[in-house]
Amino acid sequence: MKTLGLLVLMAASAVASFGQADRLGTRQWKLVEVDGMNVGTSSKAYLELNRDQTRFTGNTGCNRMFGSVDVQGRRLDFSNIGTTRMACIEPRARRVETAFVKALENADRFRERGNSLELYDRTRLMMRLSAVKDLPSQDGVVEIEDRKWVLDAIAGTSVGKLGRTAFIVFDKQKLSAGGNSSCNVFGGSYTSKGSALKITDVVSTMRACIEDERMSIERQFLDGLQKASRYEIGKNKLMLYREKRLLLTFIGEAK
Repeated sequence: MKTLGLLVLMAASAVASFGQADRLGTRQWKLVEVDGMNVGTSSKAYLELNRDQTRFTGNTGCNRMFGSVDVQGRRLDFSNIGTTRMACIEPRARRVETAFVKALENADRFRERGNSLELYDRTRLMMRLSAVKDLPSQDGVVEIEDRKWVLDAIAGTSVGKLGRTAFIVFDKQKLSAGGNSSCNVFGGSYTSKGSALKITDVVSTMRACIEDERMSIERQFLDGLQKASRYEIGKNKLMLYREKRLLLTFIGEAK
């Protein structure tokens, strides 16, 4: 009986020490320390995992980031990490961004203690994060205005990390919709009733993105927005349709 009691205590201690993996996707984690460097309170760097713990989003402090994650027990693996390409002018912000992304690439396990999350490469502490807020439950009703919607697919075909720089946000108070087309900033108006949706008066900046496929993505993205006649939201995804034809698919992020 003493042996059994000891095993129970050890199991309870392990749970308390390393936390429950299913809690990782319920919080936004602000970066506090990375590679021994104190990030500071002014940094915008943070990390979020979706509820299924298959994808992550966040900010390096200078750029948005996104990718895949696999969580098994107390082990985890970040992969396909992508970021936007805004230049980090401040040297410290560049160092934080580089260290943050590298630490995610190398991290293989985690420890959650209260509001603190620590990521390790074997026994080496790579970073420390702090929970700053609980994310909205995805089990409830999600409205189109509740999320920042990041482009995931056009006509059912994945846009890859380049296309995921495109996003749209809806403002219920102003009845406006805007974001980034992956090449230019855009804005417009929208109306919705039930599942019906109409996006109109779309205007954008006129930067020419000739170095990659951004202009092709932009063209299809803006065309899809203006052709959309209805939408569906499910499992943190927004899908825009023209009648029965799927035009665009987005993944929701916290605003």
